[in-house]
Amino acid sequence: VLLMSSVLHMDVLFNAPFSRSRPDLSVVLVINQTDLLPKDTNKDVLLDNVMKRARKEHIDIRDIILMSARNATDIENLKAYLMKIKTSDIYLLGVQNAGKTTVFRALTGDTDALAMKKAGLTQQPITGTMGHLTVHDMPGLDQKGYLHTFLPYGTYKRLIPDKTIDPRIYTLRPGQSLMLEGLAGVTNTGKDTCTCVFYVKKELGIEKTNAERIKDRLGAASKTHKASCDVHVRQSFPIKDRTKMRLTFADMGFMHVTGPAHISVDACKAMHISLTEALFR
Repeated sequence: VLLMSSVLHMDVLFNAPFSRSRPDLSVVLVINQTDLLPKDTNKDVLLDNVMKRARKEHIDIRDIILMSARNATDIENLKAYLMKIKTSDIYLLGVQNAGKTTVFRALTGDTDALAMKKAGLTQQPITGTMGHLTVHDMPGLDQKGYLHTFLPYGTYKRLIPDKTIDPRIYTLRPGQSLMLEGLAGVTNTGKDTCTCVFYVKKELGIEKTNAERIKDRLGAASKTHKASCDVHVRQSFPIKDRTKMRLTFADMGFMHVTGPAHISVDACKAMHISLTEALFR
């Protein structure tokens, strides 16, 4: 099994615990879209932290591969790796929009398989061949709260990163907020000034405001922003001293913040929000 994840989805890396019920499976973790990460990302640290996370979750991973399905060298290296494995079947598994079908097309040469940003296009397993291997592109695992579940295709396509991300850095004093289009508000509800580093598409509008105004501004966002929703729910995230955490906003992107801090997020009720340890620096 090639368990595929985009770098945008790393907070849900091990949410499909199939290997616990099928110990006979050999699992290779493929982290796709590494070309989205800043060029100075320390990938050795990323690999080490992902492996630590796998051990913590008691997931037996044969190997971890960092790649971009758009990089011809990465595809050739993946082909060479798979051809050496003593098996007859390769299964591509992962959440929707992880790039499974793009990899399937590259491995098998099947140009008829669909591959685009629109999530959930693979509804039935698609099978192709690569040498002696049979490659199976499985339907994407549904992740509740991703943008395609509550926004029109044209809107979420505009917001999902597709090029190398330049980090956007904001300093928030206590009581200051950041508004992410009409979809979410991030507020420093702690006692200390904190630095928020966002890894999102440059087209995503981010505006600084304050805690007193954030809820009203989000409530009126349908009149001022193309991306908005009707109901926002607040979640609070305490962050320990000197701990670097990743706050994920569905598949739209994420931010890094180092404690001590206390962050509150007012986000669309349907949006997936999570707080996990940061995996790279």
